[in-house]
Amino acid sequence: MIGLGLASSHAPAIFCPPEVWPAVYAAIPEYTKKSQPAGAALETRDVIEGYLKRVDTAFQKLRAELAAYKPEALIIVGDDDRHMFDESNMPAVCVFTGKEVWGSTAPYYMKQHPADSRVTIPVHSDLAQVILRGLIKRDFDPAHSSVLKNVGDPEGGVSHMVVYPAPKLYLGLDIPIIPIFLNEYNPPQPTGRRCWDIGVALADILKDRKERVAIYASGGLSHDPFGPRAGWVDEPLDRWVLERIEQDRGEELAQLFSFDSDTLRGGSGEIRAWIVAAGACRWAARVVDYMPIHHAKAGIGFAYWPARE
Repeated sequence: MIGLGLASSHAPAIFCPPEVWPAVYAAIPEYTKKSQPAGAALETRDVIEGYLKRVDTAFQKLRAELAAYKPEALIIVGDDDRHMFDESNMPAVCVFTGKEVWGSTAPYYMKQHPADSRVTIPVHSDLAQVILRGLIKRDFDPAHSSVLKNVGDPEGGVSHMVVYPAPKLYLGLDIPIIPIFLNEYNPPQPTGRRCWDIGVALADILKDRKERVAIYASGGLSHDPFGPRAGWVDEPLDRWVLERIEQDRGEELAQLFSFDSDTLRGGSGEIRAWIVAAGACRWAARVVDYMPIHHAKAGIGFAYWPARE
């Protein structure tokens, strides 16, 4: 059964030391630099160091919840972000069923060779197959892959939604993972309702299984790192999302992505992963922290759905 839910942002900056943050912010496209929010100039080195302390504290809380629950598998939901897929094959949903994945935990802003931070993470293949068959039985049409074949990033490995948070969240806890990739940036993108239904289906598939399973939504919140809203954060949207899960009103998130919005384009599409986790848990979450950070080019959020037996 799924008895614990976790969710966090995975913006590259939050895994980089403070001296790298100016380079992260400088990567904003030239056509957006003239319209940056005034608050960005207030994010000094001291402010950035304060943000990083809060990030570490939040990840420590999520890791403590995960360690205490002792799951036998961790479902990780998020975007492939063109690591495995491109226009030749761009599935809306893909369950990874192989034995392991590998990737580099250092963000590309660190200028390290990918091999220097490479990790290999075991996958719970048997349970992944159960999920794959269960989704098909419930009228979903997921793709699946048992081979990590990198089209977009041959040396980087699996999507950063898996590897960037890994050292802070689950490496060292001896928990195999099950990556579920949602197409959050590129068509075809599932609607909020579809994401909610996937979460509900995951809970139903696993409800009678003996394995203890946790689910982790990796990504978000509002951001558009290389688009026209780069550097801006939609704090009202982010707080609305956090309030819905905190008040056990997660199904209201299914309204998202049923309409077009400049704010919901780009990286904000990663909120879909939070909708899946909310659908899988369907009890009140606890918000650990939230920071609208311009230099990270994202609304940075952390939350968990407390463990249930």
